[in-house]
Amino acid sequence: MEELYLFNPFRIKSKTEIELKDIYEKIYKELKEEPNTMYEYAHNIEIYSNLNYLVGEIIARLQKDVIELKTKIKIDTAITQTEERKNWNSEVDGKPPAISYFEALATRFSREDINSLADKECSLSRFKNAYKSIEEKINALKKKMESIKFEEFNK
Repeated sequence: MEELYLFNPFRIKSKTEIELKDIYEKIYKELKEEPNTMYEYAHNIEIYSNLNYLVGEIIARLQKDVIELKTKIKIDTAITQTEERKNWNSEVDGKPPAISYFEALATRFSREDINSLADKECSLSRFKNAYKSIEEKINALKKKMESIKFEEFNK
């Protein structure tokens, strides 16, 4: 399972999310369910490390999406707020309402993007949790290897 070229940061970027999912599933199948030897533990650590690399790539993509969407919401809200206030000034005589009125109006126009941002942030959170969990699994396997080494060689 030495397909290290896949884990080149300059190449992984070109993979689609479906391709990453397929690679993840293919690598996951290589895990040894009940490792019995140091080699099998080391093998599983390598597998989990590769899985973590793929999860990290998805995290990077989601972070980019979140940043872009937050920026879009800010820009769209500012434009809508300005346009609504300008329209008020030209269409209605008298003092315009407080700026918070126009902020709320602009936010309402961005509702779909705000909901999309919430979904993306939830996905990002799930992948960050998976990444952390895999790291913890790797550390647990390393500790098991150390304890096996201690039991075998320090009797």
